[in-house]
Amino acid sequence: MKRYPKIIVTLYFSVLVVISSHSLPIYGQLSRPGNPVAVAYQGAPKISIYEVPLPEIMKLKTQVSNGQIPLKPASSGTMIDVDYNPMKEGIWDTLSNGFRIWRAAFHAKDVSLMNVVFSPYRLNKGVKIFLYDPGRKTILGAFTDINNKSVNLLATAFLPGDILIVEMQVPGYLTSFGELAIAGIGCDFSETGGKGQLKDGWYGTAGTCNVDINCLDDSVYQTLKNAVVRIVYDGGERCTGTLLNNTRKDGINYVITAEHCISSEASANGAVFYFDYESPWCEGPDGSIAKSVSGATLRATGNNLDFSLLELLEPVPFTYKPYYAGWDISGYAPASGYSIHHPFGDVKKISREEHPLLVTNFGQGYDVNTHWLVRHWESGTTEAGSSGAAFLDSYNRLIGTLTGGMATCEDPVNDYFQMFSHCWDDYPDQRNQLAYWLDPLYIQPEYLDGFDPYRDFWLTGDTLSNITAEESLVLESGDLTWGSYSGHNADYLTGFAERFKLDAGKRMMGLMLQVAHNFVATPDSKMNIMVWEGESVPGNVLYQKEFSLADLAGENQNFVEFDSIISTGSTFFTGYQLQYVAPQDTFSTYMASNRQTDHYNTAYVYNGHQWQSLADYTLGGIYSSFAIMPVVFDTLPDEIYKPDFTDDVINYPNPTSSFIWLEFRELSPYTVEVTLMNAQGQIMMEKEFGPYQHTIRLEHLDLNTGIYLIRIKQGDIIHNLKATIVK
Repeated sequence: MKRYPKIIVTLYFSVLVVISSHSLPIYGQLSRPGNPVAVAYQGAPKISIYEVPLPEIMKLKTQVSNGQIPLKPASSGTMIDVDYNPMKEGIWDTLSNGFRIWRAAFHAKDVSLMNVVFSPYRLNKGVKIFLYDPGRKTILGAFTDINNKSVNLLATAFLPGDILIVEMQVPGYLTSFGELAIAGIGCDFSETGGKGQLKDGWYGTAGTCNVDINCLDDSVYQTLKNAVVRIVYDGGERCTGTLLNNTRKDGINYVITAEHCISSEASANGAVFYFDYESPWCEGPDGSIAKSVSGATLRATGNNLDFSLLELLEPVPFTYKPYYAGWDISGYAPASGYSIHHPFGDVKKISREEHPLLVTNFGQGYDVNTHWLVRHWESGTTEAGSSGAAFLDSYNRLIGTLTGGMATCEDPVNDYFQMFSHCWDDYPDQRNQLAYWLDPLYIQPEYLDGFDPYRDFWLTGDTLSNITAEESLVLESGDLTWGSYSGHNADYLTGFAERFKLDAGKRMMGLMLQVAHNFVATPDSKMNIMVWEGESVPGNVLYQKEFSLADLAGENQNFVEFDSIISTGSTFFTGYQLQYVAPQDTFSTYMASNRQTDHYNTAYVYNGHQWQSLADYTLGGIYSSFAIMPVVFDTLPDEIYKPDFTDDVINYPNPTSSFIWLEFRELSPYTVEVTLMNAQGQIMMEKEFGPYQHTIRLEHLDLNTGIYLIRIKQGDIIHNLKATIVK
């Protein structure tokens, strides 16, 4: 009997309880699997601790207005310039397996959170780097050669605490780790919110009037939220940004924010962009900080208009569910709208305005009458850290980005958003406008809708279940004096697994758990999500993920997202392991009511010594299936932005009449010098463009019909192309 009906996955469009902690527990940016070496092992040398040289003014206060209309970044930290090199500082040791490890610890007095900026950063393949606190409650990494970038720099996410340990692992077959030094240590002095178990130091810092994004069960909000990112830069400064679509709809990772947040290439290069940082349910616990990327380049900005357009220097994985927001450059005042943002760097919030916006003047040196005025938020507000957040109209298109204002929880009035229409092309230079970057096809649209590159992919998934829709969900306890056979119980069962047998292997991205009871006695109460291979009973572990029981909601459907994609065979087991460290803990999932008629059983339990089917364990008393439902896919999607040519640079259209596009296969850290010459070698145009270019448009070409040579110089590399002009 087939008891795993195909259920189309609705994770992407519905509000679910989503848990996204990293395994073991590793939280991080683009990273590879791995674990740090044990802190203590036989013969382990003592780790050197270095004091971070803090400035005299130890504690930076959150920015205040001084009587003026305030800008709204969150400022509570500083970046300390240092110069620590593994060849000069820290301790090296060689392990029994031949690996060499380097470790150093850094302490900063009175600091709440710390991060590291590596520069240079260029690792040889096989080298791994981890960051962690002394108790290893939070671990970042492994950072490897996949994090090498043309800027030769890597800024990490922040770790809670005032001591940070850096560890590098070098395989014995390598004679060099590459290039690495610590050039900066970010120190943040925030007074953290402290609600529940923190994964992030800024959780709980927003005002209580703010509304969690997952308090609104609206498919549009739940889609648009995936465009919003928290930006952390310059040692703990926080702002909000939004992914933007462009007329090619090719998924280039443009992020718009405020100029007063990021106005320099250095700040952009060292920024960390957090995706999907939100509380898993309405007014729930801290969210996951697992999804972030490091580094961007500054495409366009201007101090007369408060905007900066950044392009991320690392790809955004499809598991981040990126959404590229649409926009409107008409300048028409919207009748209503909303903003999704990260006040004080807290989890994602939403504020709504239900009245028309007004055109007004913000002052403070910005161009006159280039801001929208939100007179009064009907729900929520904005705060420090909300700067750069988008205002989205009733068509869900971006029309402005937050500069600042007087709005607070106590008095949510008068916020000012830089008008997107003025940022478009008020200034002709490509470095001071959005049109050049967001309209590469030069079609000059009045508006552009958003782009959801993976929408069709998410619809291909299955949520597998061995429980049919006709069966009742219950808790079976049999002869147990307390608890149930699907969780903590009087027999002290520690493992609970569900067996799945399919026609072919799958790609698993997470689990649905239909949680029944979840009473948590202590924040230290943990569980492990598991995937095992095996035929008759669970065997080798394919995946393990530890997280807090407090992150699961009782009497609710919870989605536990994996931090990597697991390939299974046609038969596999998945489930969880529980601990009994706190006697009051009571966790259980629902299960199918006892099948005494057909004796169909797919539930398995572990008694501390061996795995048995639930039917065997209860001596034929209970036949059931646990409400453990893996989310699986047959295939994985391709990258969005993937040039379909192999040359380093191409030009098109060819022939052309008035403009030429240059497209580069890879980003380069060098400026681009372009020289256009006619067949006689006369120079018709010379122009210099910034580094990290995907595309360059040569326009307003007043040239006669003929063949022209395009000479492109990037550093020491020269490319020669030919273009035909036909009038």
